[in-house]
Amino acid sequence: MGSVCTGFVILDGVQGCTSGLYVHYTQMIFQYFKLEASFDSLLTPYRVHADKIMVSMNSFLMVVCLGIAPIRDTYLDAMLVGLPTLALSFAFIYRYPGSLLTRIYMGCAFMAFTGLIIHQTGGDIEGHFSAFGLIGVLLYYRDWRTILAATIFIYLHHLFLGYAQTLGVPIYVFDDDRFWLLFGVHVAYFLPFILMMMYLSIWLRKEGYEAQRVLSLAQQIIQGNLLGGEEIDKVDIEKPLIHSVVSMKNRLLDLLKIIPVPTVVVRVDQAKVVNYNEAWIKTLGAISNTSGDFNKSFIWPKDGNWDYLLEKVSRQQGHLLERFEQPLITVDGKNRFCELSVILHENVKPVMAIMTVEDITEHRKAEHTMEKLAYSDLLTGLPNRASLRVELDKCMANWIENQDTFAVVAFDLDGFKPVNDTYGHDAGDEALKAVASRFISAKRQEDMIARMGGDEFVLIIRSCSNVNIIVEIAERFIRSLAEPIHLRGTDTKIWVGTSAGVSIVSSKDMSIDMLLKRADIALYQAKKSGNNSVVCAEIE
Repeated sequence: MGSVCTGFVILDGVQGCTSGLYVHYTQMIFQYFKLEASFDSLLTPYRVHADKIMVSMNSFLMVVCLGIAPIRDTYLDAMLVGLPTLALSFAFIYRYPGSLLTRIYMGCAFMAFTGLIIHQTGGDIEGHFSAFGLIGVLLYYRDWRTILAATIFIYLHHLFLGYAQTLGVPIYVFDDDRFWLLFGVHVAYFLPFILMMMYLSIWLRKEGYEAQRVLSLAQQIIQGNLLGGEEIDKVDIEKPLIHSVVSMKNRLLDLLKIIPVPTVVVRVDQAKVVNYNEAWIKTLGAISNTSGDFNKSFIWPKDGNWDYLLEKVSRQQGHLLERFEQPLITVDGKNRFCELSVILHENVKPVMAIMTVEDITEHRKAEHTMEKLAYSDLLTGLPNRASLRVELDKCMANWIENQDTFAVVAFDLDGFKPVNDTYGHDAGDEALKAVASRFISAKRQEDMIARMGGDEFVLIIRSCSNVNIIVEIAERFIRSLAEPIHLRGTDTKIWVGTSAGVSIVSSKDMSIDMLLKRADIALYQAKKSGNNSVVCAEIE
């Protein structure tokens, strides 16, 4: 009784062990199929193209079957088997291009045509060799599952139809009656070849997968997307080609980061920002929504600035626009004046634009300050002698070209020297500032008043040939000084007046120096005739 129990225990143990092995290997097989499926999406472009090759091959096999039909008068067999097989090939690539189902069907369709050729040749051994060639064609799928499906199909074909042949069914698989021997020989002969093909398909799949990963990474680089993209696992990163491309991508990213100039990469067809560097963030601010229209980015004063830039750069030689001045707005709403350089990369698709930005706001402020120092009187803020000369050149050119008459009025303050002598130079400076302010209020908007130095001023009266109006304007300046000037911080009041000498342009041969000299002579005559008077030089 004990030995019987022991036997049951041993039997249970064996069954448990067998069951465990079955579960283990089943899980391992499913895991391997799952692993293989993980490559499918990236290899889809290969396999969609392969589908077209396979359906073309099926069409060729249909022609072959029709071509050998006269040997044994198998036209009907060729039509009944070949046409549906070919029609389904077209249906599968139309409905499920690149799918595993389509690949498995194509493998089985190849073997269906192989079986048809064997049948049409009466089971001749030469007919069996077509299977080898067709399995080789299936390698282009880079999928061992397709080869496995084709192998199972041809084995089942030989097993069932070959056995049916021994029962007298008019189907030809072998040209000999020794079915089991021939079936075993075919299986044994075909199996090593199949295993080699499956091994090769795995390696081809690895190479194809690596090539597609490299292509995907290269597309990211081409599109300027150095930050995005899917994660690359450790296994893939160790592959030499992928490792090289990833290293190049990382180096480009590092280069973009350390460039001190604000830089942005834009995909032109979508006006989409794909990358920008730290310098951009520091200067203008981060672009939070990189999927939006760059035309509507916060940096532009108005919509359409980006399109205008693209249109402008497209007309430049080499599609390079350098140092284009453009106001921009920072993320916190500050206005900055910048120089933009844009280049279009049109030799790759999609077209990318790279824009760099140089903030010249402070430089412009410094230029403005220097210009102001060069053309403005430091004490009063009025235009100085140099600025007056520039404006007189313009007026003279306009007079020569358009006969637009203008006049100059020279002023010299009356009673200014006693102010300096009595109250000091600070009081004199304050008086000059007050005079300048009153003169600005007295002038017309289109005219210009300048300080020549000391207590001398010159007024340009534009577009006026009427002597009475010119004299009236000069008298308005004189009246502006009728009220006393209050010195700040004191109760002191001072009085200054002015005299005026007028010179009106009257000849194209008259130079600016002559015009000013005539005004000075008229001023001298005005001062001789008494304070607060106006004298107009005679018109030649």
